[in-house]
Amino acid sequence: MKNKNLNLFIVAFALITIVASFVENRPTTDLFGFEVNSWVVRILWLLIGLVSYKRYKDKKEEEAN
Repeated sequence: MKNKNLNLFIVAFALITIVASFVENRPTTDLFGFEVNSWVVRILWLLIGLVSYKRYKDKKEEEAN
């Protein structure tokens, strides 16, 4: 149960991070001390969110069975 809620939290955090990056509208972002294109960071957070959502759905389905 805790991991399922954690995955849902990660999805929400990823969405908030992506929206915030559009609000700031900077061309580059610091990622682990390196300047990276903001689109690369947005895509990375999108992938993290999608994987966490899939894990959430799988665990929810597993609990139903």
